[in-house]
Amino acid sequence: MLALEGIKVLDFCRNAPGMFCTMVLGDLGAEVLMVERPMDSQRAAYERVASGVTNEEEERRHAAYNALQRNKRSLALNLKEGEAREIFYKLVETADVVVEGFRPGVMDRLGAGEKKVREINPRVVYCSISGYGQDGPYSQMVGHDINYISFAGALGLIGRSEEEPPAIPLNLLADYAGGGLCGAVAILAALMAREKTGRGQYLDIAMTDGVIYMMASLVSAYYEHGVAPRRAGHRLNGGAAYYGVYETSDGKYLTIAAIEPWFWENLCRALGREDLAGSQAEAESSGEISKILAEAFRKRTRDQWFELLKDNNISVGKVYSLEEALSDPQVAHRGMVVEVEAPDLPEGSVRQVGIPIRLSETPGRVRHVGSVTGHHTSDVLAGLGYQPEQIQDLRRRQVVQ
Repeated sequence: MLALEGIKVLDFCRNAPGMFCTMVLGDLGAEVLMVERPMDSQRAAYERVASGVTNEEEERRHAAYNALQRNKRSLALNLKEGEAREIFYKLVETADVVVEGFRPGVMDRLGAGEKKVREINPRVVYCSISGYGQDGPYSQMVGHDINYISFAGALGLIGRSEEEPPAIPLNLLADYAGGGLCGAVAILAALMAREKTGRGQYLDIAMTDGVIYMMASLVSAYYEHGVAPRRAGHRLNGGAAYYGVYETSDGKYLTIAAIEPWFWENLCRALGREDLAGSQAEAESSGEISKILAEAFRKRTRDQWFELLKDNNISVGKVYSLEEALSDPQVAHRGMVVEVEAPDLPEGSVRQVGIPIRLSETPGRVRHVGSVTGHHTSDVLAGLGYQPEQIQDLRRRQVVQ
């Protein structure tokens, strides 16, 4: 048994935030159906440039390796056509969740907005994931992760010094956490509430809001003390010598997080600098002590330092490339790389990221790889009662693909 077994999700998402949200639901057992636009020549050209694929075989391979598409089926509907909307409305009748990631108003114009959906099925949980939310002065602005984290105040805190521009992180904060994870949590909460009320509800998830939410501790400290953190000025963003990144003799890097006094004492002892053990308060301002630590760490390689420090009650980590991270024994032990059957590919299987949400009674599972646009259209329509000749006619008239 899977935790979300029996929950039906209609997925209108085209980008990472919503696709990650529904990936989480699918990994936990939900039946996710991607409702996609038919792949016309313009969209096909864009998708192939974005993904780097050049033909149908590579497209199938890309879909199979793409974890964001796993545990999902694909239906291609042209919602600009009335008959396509009728197909969607039939799906809504038995759906539990609808997730969309368009700008506010787009789904309404397609006849698939929250009000219309809840007219058909009041039990549906309808989740909209957008950059700035469904209302407010920025709601209609286009954007991407870097824009959302800049407005949220997070980007301005990331970097080595205030004299240098902020460092641009990957699109993990807003897209995957502020949007995808917050969306998944909201959906699960709404499904729980539905058990008590019998009704679904509307979920307005803004990625910018989500990033601010994750900065709860910093916001609290600001309102308590009236002093805003600055780039490389907080002990956890480069302002303290005991919490930082240090280069080693082989040109690689090590992370040190000796926040607690006993960890700091252990570190000083391991470095042969017991004289620094009482100077943690001075290390708050980095400066001279950072230089001492930097000089010390350049005397050994990254892996030598790790072996020396890891068993001495010291918070230490190796700065990995992605290749190294995926080969690490801890990652392997935790099952964070999984082998998934891919019968349509010559190799027969693909490797994907594992599932970090570990449930003892109803663990998640990667049941199947992703598929190309419209792969399950005929199956879905047949399940709704359409006959083969009707399906062929709908394809011919480009209502579906």
